[in-house]
Amino acid sequence: MINKIIKEKIATFNQILNEIPDFRYVGDPILRSKTEQISDIKEGVKIGDQLGKTLIHYREIAHIGRGLAAPQLGINKSVFVTFVDEKLQTFINPRIVEKSSETNYYKELCLSSGIMATDVERPEWIVMEWTDVEDTKHTQKFEGFLARLYQHEESHLRGIVNLDEAAPQGIEILTFDPLKEQLRKNR
Repeated sequence: MINKIIKEKIATFNQILNEIPDFRYVGDPILRSKTEQISDIKEGVKIGDQLGKTLIHYREIAHIGRGLAAPQLGINKSVFVTFVDEKLQTFINPRIVEKSSETNYYKELCLSSGIMATDVERPEWIVMEWTDVEDTKHTQKFEGFLARLYQHEESHLRGIVNLDEAAPQGIEILTFDPLKEQLRKNR
């Protein structure tokens, strides 16, 4: 049964490799580089549009994927997009300015990690600052899944991927249904 699941995941990954050739994967140096800030909002909007289109295409192929950061397309700029509640949102120059001492665990996927999943411990809530596509600055507290998603994407902008943040013995091939994964207090 597990071999069948792995074969299906590899077939999907192969389709992604063929249809989204600009995608970057763990091992590419750009995923280890700290990104540059956006100084021109138009540049941030343009990058956000490109990321959004790619994320939607990825979701059409794999039926998963909630976020995408600029380095994952080889762009060394501080922008990421998310797809939550059927809506794309662009975050320009995001920065986490506060986080809780309480943590939780979640088996995270990363579009740049292929068919690998990683159990990662992260703060339960964060406060993040960013600029939106209308050039409006925001500061907001996020909890639960959104806090986790935004931390994951913001880490990409600092040259960190989820595999780097894995709990001990927390890396595995994706053989579970990621849509059923829940936040947990412990492993």
